Amino acid sequence: MRWGRHAACWVAAIVFFVFGAIWYGLFEAPWSAAIGRNFDQIAREQGGRPQAYVIGFVSILVMCYALAWLIERLEAATLAGGLKLGAGIASCFVAASLALNYGFEARPVSLWLINAAYAVIGLGVAGAIIGGWKRPA
Repeated sequence: MRWGRHAACWVAAIVFFVFGAIWYGLFEAPWSAAIGRNFDQIAREQGGRPQAYVIGFVSILVMCYALAWLIERLEAATLAGGLKLGAGIASCFVAASLALNYGFEARPVSLWLINAAYAVIGLGVAGAIIGGWKRPA
């Protein structure tokens, strides 16, 4: 993987991560209601440790590198191709996996909608960034 592709993965991961802060800020009330806790309670439980954020960012970075690999292999290295591939993968694997687990865990559909939509939009945007990243001629 060339340096440009590494930069694209890191930029995409940062955008995806920041989008998560905005997304969950917008949906804080229904998300909190669906999990039965609010951000303050979760912060107290974590004792101020950044562990969840570190795990979250590393997970997103892994997804971005895997997506970059697929974009390259499937010759989808355009903004539109990356967007479609990222959103499609998130829909078919992430959202479907969440639905499977949430169904057995009896979690509310509202929680699935919030979390699945975040993954689909976030990975779609990450794919667009990676796929549309300018390559040297």
